[in-house]
Amino acid sequence: MYSSVSQRLDNQERFWTINGLNLFQDLPEKAIRERTLKTVELDRYQQIRYADELGEVVYLIREGRVKFYTPAEDSVFDDESSEEQKHTVKAEQATQAVVETGEIFGEVPTDPVLESQVIAESINPTDLVILPRWEFNLLLQKYPRLNLWIRKWIPLRKVSYPLDCIAARSVSSRLAFFLIKLAETKGRIEQGVLKMKPGLSRTQMAKLIGTDVGLVDQYLEELDHRQIIELKWGKISIPDQWRLKRVADNRQQELEITKEEEPDDLSFLTNPPPLPPAEGTSTSTGLK
Repeated sequence: MYSSVSQRLDNQERFWTINGLNLFQDLPEKAIRERTLKTVELDRYQQIRYADELGEVVYLIREGRVKFYTPAEDSVFDDESSEEQKHTVKAEQATQAVVETGEIFGEVPTDPVLESQVIAESINPTDLVILPRWEFNLLLQKYPRLNLWIRKWIPLRKVSYPLDCIAARSVSSRLAFFLIKLAETKGRIEQGVLKMKPGLSRTQMAKLIGTDVGLVDQYLEELDHRQIIELKWGKISIPDQWRLKRVADNRQQELEITKEEEPDDLSFLTNPPPLPPAEGTSTSTGLK
């Protein structure tokens, strides 16, 4: 169905590329648009570097071409050299990869002390669609055949993301975002539904998102009540990924609790029913 060439472009894996496909033909435009973080229009010879600002991202090339190169140490230019001459020489000497319309590449943040030597740069006017890596993963999970094929080529590594993805969110948003991230690494599609076994207790979840276990219990039960997720036998199913994403995106407001509390099964201890009278005992209170 597909043929591809995948490359990791430096020892720090700041960039990776996948050639040989056109996602704008393989995926519905609406599905891509719903998960797009931003779009960027570039002129010729503009460098591409957004991961330090946005976290780990995937770029879809709607139109244009992007090259990846390392600066050629022996490239010497005088003051009158044109930009065209400079980039031609660099391309001849140090280009590592080129991706074109419909193809994809990814970028991850790197330690500024260990600066990546690979530069990504537009060759001609280029239109990029930028998706967070975790959004891209969720998008692929809706299309299992394409998902399995692409995952063979994407570098297997922990997905990174900015701190504000967790810190600047309401508790319900944090929990929903955490479930989305967890599903990326532990989830799999079964009968068209994303399912996972978290491998974490609710107390551990609470610690990881910085809240108390009572709120985690409350919001998990509410998400289950709304049929956004399903809690069953230690597993979590996510039948409605889109609504879970909406909860995650609602950073400022907490999810409204609509599930009514069930009667406490131990309430009879505080309000016990009257005992029946002993056999043969008179219930009359009158005086003889």
